[in-house]
Amino acid sequence: MACENVNDFKKFLATLRDEDDKVIYRLNAILPTASFADKVDATANCLKFQTELQNLHTKRAELISKCLEHHQNLLASATSPIDRRSAQRTVRTLRAEQTVEAVVNERSCTFLKTKCNPFMDYQAGL
Repeated sequence: MACENVNDFKKFLATLRDEDDKVIYRLNAILPTASFADKVDATANCLKFQTELQNLHTKRAELISKCLEHHQNLLASATSPIDRRSAQRTVRTLRAEQTVEAVVNERSCTFLKTKCNPFMDYQAGL
C-alpha cells in the first residue's frame, strides 16, 4: 500500500483493523462452551488465533512505520514552507496512527487473554 495519500492509507488501516473489531465474535466462535469442551481443542484454537492476531498487528505496525519513515524523509528534504507544513501534518497524523494502533492491539490482546486464559499459560507474555 502506497502511503502518498494519507487519507487512503488511513482507510486501508481501518479495513485492516476490522479484524480487531471482530475479536470477541471470533473467539466466541472458536472456543467451546462447557457442553462441547471435550470435542474442541481450545488450546490449539487459541494458539492459532494468537498467531494470526500477532501477524496482523505486526503487518499494520510495519506499514505505519514505513509510511512514517517515508514522510519523515520528505519533511527533512522539504524546501518550501508549504511542503514542510504538509509533511509535518502527515508525520503527526502517522504518529497518531501509531498511538491508535497501540490501543487497538492492547484491547485485542486483553480480550484474547481473558477468553483463552482457562486454556493457555500467559506467563510467557503476548
